[in-house]
Amino acid sequence: MSARRASLVDAQQASQCVTAALNALSDRRAQADAPLDYARRVRNPWTRDLAVELALEIDRACPGFETHRHEVAAKMGPINRALPELGVRLAEGGPYPVSWRIYAPDDSALLEQPCVIGAQWRGQWPHLSRTCDDLAQTRASLRVLATQADPDRDVDGMALATACAYRISAFAPPREPVLLAFYAPEGGWRSQAGFSLYAYQTGERTLTPLASG
Repeated sequence: MSARRASLVDAQQASQCVTAALNALSDRRAQADAPLDYARRVRNPWTRDLAVELALEIDRACPGFETHRHEVAAKMGPINRALPELGVRLAEGGPYPVSWRIYAPDDSALLEQPCVIGAQWRGQWPHLSRTCDDLAQTRASLRVLATQADPDRDVDGMALATACAYRISAFAPPREPVLLAFYAPEGGWRSQAGFSLYAYQTGERTLTPLASG
């Protein structure tokens, strides 16, 4: 994040890892439940599993554990699945639902924060707007909003996806990358369960729909 050196993980690579994790999360859980089944639980299993899938993807796509240490922090709770040995550290807690951080190998310094995910599964605007405000004020190469809501739903005359993007843009510096992920359960507004994804850059007027699972 310092201008004096290149990023260890840029926003594009972070977006690719998060997109892969979201698709893996959807494949894993879509036949069983949906995020809103647990919306009032602090330790929503979709959030926990998103953190795990992100760690697995980082472990696959971002080697370099000799020179720095990747960490994925979330409100984890018990992980009820067998995991391979990971070079990525899974940490409990943190100020955000899910955050990806890179530390020096001896943990003496935080080197950068490639991604922060606001996993606000409740899709009502009051909840989403507050999460957008939180994302806008964090320092990260990529800001991600994940929710269960129809991105085309009307909010004060604009689509929900656009309203979320503009809300983040209102309080974030310009030209900052944002990824918006809207989950539809079986029988929802998509033809099949999965995430509708949008790329956005703060200060811009348009969002770019992305291919999604």
